[in-house]
Amino acid sequence: MVSEDPNQQDHDGTPSQTSALQEHPNLSVHPSVSIHPSVSIHPSVSAHPSVSAHPSVSAHPSVSAHPSVSIHPSVSVYPSSSAHPSTLAQPSGLIQPSSSGPEDLSVIKVSKRRWAVVLVFSCYSMCNAFQWIQYGAINNIFMHFYGVSAFAIDWLSMCYMVTYIPLLLPVAWLLEKFGLRTIALTGSALNSLGAWVKLGSLQPHLFPVTMLGQVICSVAQVFILGMPSRIASVWFGANEVSTACSIAVFGNQLGIAIGFLVPPVLVPNIKDQDKLAYHISIMFYIIAGVATLLFILVIIVFKEKPKHPPSRAQSLSYALASTDASYLSSIIRFFKNLNFVLLVITYGLNAGAFYALSTLLTRMVISHYPGEEVNAGRIGLTIVLAGMLGAVISGIWLDRTKTYKNLCHPNCLIQ
Repeated sequence: MVSEDPNQQDHDGTPSQTSALQEHPNLSVHPSVSIHPSVSIHPSVSAHPSVSAHPSVSAHPSVSAHPSVSIHPSVSVYPSSSAHPSTLAQPSGLIQPSSSGPEDLSVIKVSKRRWAVVLVFSCYSMCNAFQWIQYGAINNIFMHFYGVSAFAIDWLSMCYMVTYIPLLLPVAWLLEKFGLRTIALTGSALNSLGAWVKLGSLQPHLFPVTMLGQVICSVAQVFILGMPSRIASVWFGANEVSTACSIAVFGNQLGIAIGFLVPPVLVPNIKDQDKLAYHISIMFYIIAGVATLLFILVIIVFKEKPKHPPSRAQSLSYALASTDASYLSSIIRFFKNLNFVLLVITYGLNAGAFYALSTLLTRMVISHYPGEEVNAGRIGLTIVLAGMLGAVISGIWLDRTKTYKNLCHPNCLIQ
């Protein structure tokens, strides 16, 4: 009987664990046999030529087998990776099936790229949200410039909501079919295109052109709002999902906040049409340049998914992914779930009240306090900042406590 060298140490500097190896007359390790090239053995495990292995001897817990093979800590090494062909593995050994994909599903590891992905997404979501509220924040100025009614200017905001309703489910299906990168590229490209179209509407008679640009941006919004939860689940670990989702939503809220604050500063309430067109063009050029830059960043940064799954749940979703699943049947199952329906109603009430208030805030303020466009923007900024703070705190709280249902109760009471 041969014991391991007591002077051997693990990679972290602590003494290695020893295993009692008993001889078996019929089961010996051939001296000339080498380990499979793809098998990596923990440094603390030695294989002395004269050591004979009993069938009940298990591999060291830290031994990693072939990249496509996952070995339980108490399971003997797979026969094809053992020392001699005649050596049999423990009959009760369990080996996980490997994936046919390029990534190694036995490795659970978060990617450093995940923060860049969520940051870029958050930024172009912010840009799109800014374009939604930029007209509503200075409603009276655009009424004067284009010579249209307040209701027509309100439609520049409401087109976002009207477009979202019929396109939500088709775009969700496209997200499932084509993945994150395709949807991200489409959303950021449409967002940039809509911003450049608006630059062709710098004359008072070109209100239909600015409406066209806003409708294009509203279609881009549908490709944006459904992505936060998907990015969080595909790129982030189990203890980071809620925080990542709140950061992704944070960008949209920040864009609304900037949309309340910046337009009243960039576009003053003046009567001269030429000077007004000049100030509006500055705002349109800035947003078009930012949208284009973010589109380029999406091309560079966004990947479909990380090399390794970030969580065990995501690893299982890779392994069990099926193209035969019916999208329509999954939607029907969702709406048969009472908890899901209640969540939709609760969120709908909250979002509806917020969007209505944001669209009409400037009109409500200046109808009682004429010339206070800047202060109306500050009121909107305060509303959004409070929501952003709540979103971040809620995300961190949910990651630590997982009390999703308990967090819904105060939300319903507040509404």
